[in-house]
Amino acid sequence: MDTALQPGTRYSPAGDHREDPYPFYASARDTEPVFFAEQLQMWCVTRYDDAAAVLADHETFSSRNAIPDNAELGPQVRAVLSEYRQPKTLLNMDRPDHTALRRLVQQVFSPRRVAAMEPAVREVTTALTDQFSGGRADLIDELVYPLPLTVIFRLLGIPEEDIPLCRQWTGDLKQLLFSGPRLPVARQVELARGVAAQQQYLDELAAERETAPGEDLISHLIAAKDTGGNAQLSLSEVSDMTQNLIIGGHETLANALGNILHLVLADPGRWRALREDPALIEAAVEEGMRADTGIIGIIRTATRAVTVGGTDLPAGARLFVMLGSANTDERRYPDPGQFRLDRTGQPTHLGLGHGIHYCVGAPLGRLEARVAVEVLTQRFPGMRPDPDARLRHLPVPLFRGFASLPVIWDA
Repeated sequence: MDTALQPGTRYSPAGDHREDPYPFYASARDTEPVFFAEQLQMWCVTRYDDAAAVLADHETFSSRNAIPDNAELGPQVRAVLSEYRQPKTLLNMDRPDHTALRRLVQQVFSPRRVAAMEPAVREVTTALTDQFSGGRADLIDELVYPLPLTVIFRLLGIPEEDIPLCRQWTGDLKQLLFSGPRLPVARQVELARGVAAQQQYLDELAAERETAPGEDLISHLIAAKDTGGNAQLSLSEVSDMTQNLIIGGHETLANALGNILHLVLADPGRWRALREDPALIEAAVEEGMRADTGIIGIIRTATRAVTVGGTDLPAGARLFVMLGSANTDERRYPDPGQFRLDRTGQPTHLGLGHGIHYCVGAPLGRLEARVAVEVLTQRFPGMRPDPDARLRHLPVPLFRGFASLPVIWDA
């Protein structure tokens, strides 16, 4: 076989693959749809049907250890984290534990509650765009990253004076989680202290809300009960879920929103169509999540020997389900490389996961993305990409998003 068509020997989550992975994905789907990547020490699953099947079969493909643990961090860092409770996270849980916890958590994202969040989302979006000046902005720094974080902090009821510190701690956790082993030990220790401090803060906040509840999401998590009216989240579980909502609701949406804005701004006719017919924006959000997925892949572990896409895998095999590849599979989507506002009646994309681990905050994420595009198209009708900018993607293993997204308009 031509070496150029052997993705198992060539895949790297860095370099050219980071900037434009789609030609490689197409080659892999055609020639080696399930391949072993030495750099990842995982089996990569590239076709839509195989990816959806893996994510739907939670018994054969476990979610435990789907998020990297602290094993690669040094002893000094682990010593700091020894006082840090390993938080429960829906992403790392299997049934039956996952079922009970998700049932309680998803109550705070009911259609009625999410609809009630729109004024707050619109207020934050408008306030951020009020700061744009001089006919130019970096959408990543000035909107995409602060929007979901500010929204989730406000919805959780984090006091305004504490938001800057919470923002710093959130950054500490993300950096330690995704880049920790590559950093100097002193920096790892500093980040670990921030992670421990955030947990202590959220534990104390949950205890305060138990005594004096409000209309915030933390209070709703405390009050959530199962269908029998009995089971509730413990305060430590409320604290853990709060941290999950902060991290998941920020990183996932920020990358997705940046990719969506890049796609809709890339074509002046597309931007004009959304401005003239805001009803198209929901379709643009879904198509953007499909066409340039913000999550590169999801990790699963085989609980038994199994065959995926014609490839036999042993029990214990680690799988990297490549969502960006699955979402551009020509076997599933006509013209998968094209961004189409009229892509109706197509199969559901995997940009927000699939199966029992489908993103619990998806309704809020869709709301934030829709409002962001609405506000930008109406307030900045002539917005367009900065022609002098050179776009680069973030060097983050699991996510696909831009480091910056400079735009200009006639002020």
